[in-house]
Amino acid sequence: MLQNKFISQGNFFFKNRGIIPIPFLIIGFFVFYFSNNEPLHVDYYFYCFLISIFGLLIRILSVGYSFRKTSGRTTQGQVADKLNTTGIYSLVRNPLYIGNYFNWLGIILLFSDPLFAVLVSVFFILIYERIILVEELFLLNKFKIDYKNYCANTPMVFPSFKNWIKPINSFNSLKVILNEKNGLLGITVIFFLFNVLENFKFNKELYQNNWIFYSFILSLAFYIILKIYKKSKLA
Repeated sequence: MLQNKFISQGNFFFKNRGIIPIPFLIIGFFVFYFSNNEPLHVDYYFYCFLISIFGLLIRILSVGYSFRKTSGRTTQGQVADKLNTTGIYSLVRNPLYIGNYFNWLGIILLFSDPLFAVLVSVFFILIYERIILVEELFLLNKFKIDYKNYCANTPMVFPSFKNWIKPINSFNSLKVILNEKNGLLGITVIFFLFNVLENFKFNKELYQNNWIFYSFILSLAFYIILKIYKKSKLA
């Protein structure tokens, strides 16, 4: 049965969604290095970075106002003690995955290859279509009529701003910081590596002292400090 196949694929993609983009990055780096592209303007880097940060902002608004136990970045399985229906979840049912797409869109655009951007976008849609199927079946089985009513009034991926409902939870800054530090570091690492590759390709230098380098250093320091803080709390 086709749905069972999609569910199986969705479970696989859900558990491995953090590493699935890596082969595309490697291919993109390889293609860019051996292409005939001109050096990227510093403004183009900045615009791409803003797109990725916009995706991170969507994730921050989703995580910050959500109930304590939701799937978030876990890869072990679906988790939901309560149904998120207010705040950004009143606009769209899957804001985290929209945020993920913009995270990667900013990175994909760095490669300056429209065909590559389209192919990765299509692959992204196919993967998340299956992940969303698994997640929504889980929520339907758990919350039943409440989730049916929520789905009837809330779009799956294209936000409807007329549906806005003020968040019922207070914004949890600590939860956001601990959960989204990986995303911030991931974005700055990839931008830094791409900049290193470009500098080596055109100037035979490994890196430059620019805002890309310093954003990577700051996010790395931030990440390390938070890891130490988390360990000290658990000790």
